[in-house]
Amino acid sequence: MPVLALSRQGLASRLPSLLHRSSLFSHAHTHAYAHAHAHTPHDSGENGERCFHEQGIHPDENIVHQILDKHIRPYFYYIDIHGQVFLQDTKPKNLTSCYKNTKFLDFFMTRIKPNTTGWFEEYRHVSPCGREMNFVQAADTPIVYHGLQDGQLLWAGTKKTPFLPHMVTVSASTGRIYHPLPHNFESPTSDKQEYALIKSALVQTEFADGLESDSLKWQGQRFPLRTKE
Repeated sequence: MPVLALSRQGLASRLPSLLHRSSLFSHAHTHAYAHAHAHTPHDSGENGERCFHEQGIHPDENIVHQILDKHIRPYFYYIDIHGQVFLQDTKPKNLTSCYKNTKFLDFFMTRIKPNTTGWFEEYRHVSPCGREMNFVQAADTPIVYHGLQDGQLLWAGTKKTPFLPHMVTVSASTGRIYHPLPHNFESPTSDKQEYALIKSALVQTEFADGLESDSLKWQGQRFPLRTKE
């Protein structure tokens, strides 16, 4: 999916008024603009947790052999802040090297859950698949909304969930924008985090014009914004 964003000139023309209205949302817009232009592995690191492979953190071979002895095949994945899925050792990590098969993405993403295996606890999530155990590291949240169609947020490959404007939440610390997880989807984090990141390019193209310091205008109505750390 192409990464879309407002032009630099267009965004710059809006920032002065936003800065006067709210330091929180000027921060949010500035971050959202930066995230929308993160294409390289280095950019992903600056805008989220860098993948373990790039940090020089590799799976312990002894633990890998313990898992293999149980006839389970371990694999290691990374999900960036755009919701793109990569094997940990993929280089470079960009639009051309991420997984694009929608059936795979639907299968993989809908099975993400907290890592309670006792193996590789630095990976907070797993996505089991038969005799395979996929260990998942996310730059932010493992589920990322990457599109909007007919009032439905898109995630994984083809999955959709209703957009709830009254539940949109902004992080006071990063300026990132979040939305509740898909309905009936098990919280994929052990701390029961109930939010999924909205891709910054999606914020820019669909929501930026309606964002104010404390509210979001959507389809002619204004909804108060929630905040989180």
